[in-house]
Amino acid sequence: MSSEEECFNRRNVYALSATSLLTDISSESVYAVLPFYILSLGYGRDIIGFVEGLGGFLDSLMRLISGKLADRVGKYKLLATTGYLISSVSKPFFAFTSSWPIIALIRAIDRIGKGIRTSPRDALLSFSTSPKYRGKAFGLHRSLDTLGAIIGPLFAFFILPFLGFGGVFILSLAPGLLAVLLIAAIVSEKELCLRSEERKKSRTVIAGKLPREYWFFLLSVGMSGLSGFGQAFLLIRSVELGWSKEYSLFFLMISNTVYALTAYPVGLISDKMGARRKYLYPIVFILTFVTGVFLAIIQSPSMAIISFIMLGLYMAFNDTLRRIITGLLLPVRTRGTGYGYMHGIHGLAYLVGNTILGKLYQMYGATIAFTYMSLTALIGFVTATLFLVGFWRSILN
Repeated sequence: MSSEEECFNRRNVYALSATSLLTDISSESVYAVLPFYILSLGYGRDIIGFVEGLGGFLDSLMRLISGKLADRVGKYKLLATTGYLISSVSKPFFAFTSSWPIIALIRAIDRIGKGIRTSPRDALLSFSTSPKYRGKAFGLHRSLDTLGAIIGPLFAFFILPFLGFGGVFILSLAPGLLAVLLIAAIVSEKELCLRSEERKKSRTVIAGKLPREYWFFLLSVGMSGLSGFGQAFLLIRSVELGWSKEYSLFFLMISNTVYALTAYPVGLISDKMGARRKYLYPIVFILTFVTGVFLAIIQSPSMAIISFIMLGLYMAFNDTLRRIITGLLLPVRTRGTGYGYMHGIHGLAYLVGNTILGKLYQMYGATIAFTYMSLTALIGFVTATLFLVGFWRSILN
């Protein structure tokens, strides 16, 4: 490969991005309709919150485990491929159950697969670029990933009236298996953007030796998960405001389009900002706060559309910057583990946030639930700002 400063492994970056595109076509076609499927079976919003939160927690727990394992054994591609395979074959089983515990179990298996693949894949993607181009790589990856999240709901939009929920679940298998074949056949661990001395370093990781600045960044990451900001409750809220399920899926496609169009520019801007790119992260909490206020106070149906646009911006900034900043704060030999901790903290917080949001929604309605989301975002903004300006240094020193 070229020098460390100019390295960009196109084969890996493009193949990993295309794999995520196909996987999201599969996943988002299913999860765009799953909340409505659960409601159609007679279950409440609290069940939706639990299913979403449990899946997110197990996803993130496995990201931690697989990240540490990948650092120890060096099998990043093998772990990523295994995770993609588990996710692909699990989702069609939604078509064969009407019991919410079984639905939760299938959701958990799918998210375990996602958890197994994500940290090794993110580490492999970071190894495939030098820091100079890391924002470009992760921005491209998130954009193509989200293009799949646009196509997935569109697929569900056309299939649902003809084949019902079961048809959407079963047909999700095809793009998922294509994704597995793509990563297995094209991605390589042979030519990575690492200095020779970095390749020789021990892969044994001691959590306590991770940089202190990284742990403070995780406080902000945890607060973003604790807000519970995600698509499931926005889909429900849009129906409550008067839109049909079909239009709600269309709004989700708008959200993912905004995500796809924004993630790559966010990555490029972060590259230009260099070490100052972490200053972009508080935008995540501003978007969450504003969306929560809209949904808690304003009852206009048009607010549903605006909330999905805000969700797309939120995901573009949060998903892209979390990965970029994590990679920059960590030395190479701890990167798989570091991505695992980052995703694990976010997932645990997301479980708690979704559970609280679902309970509040079920018991007290949308106003209280989305007020909680806004207040959590406000606290998160303060936490992120303290991290960014380095105020924590004066406290500890």
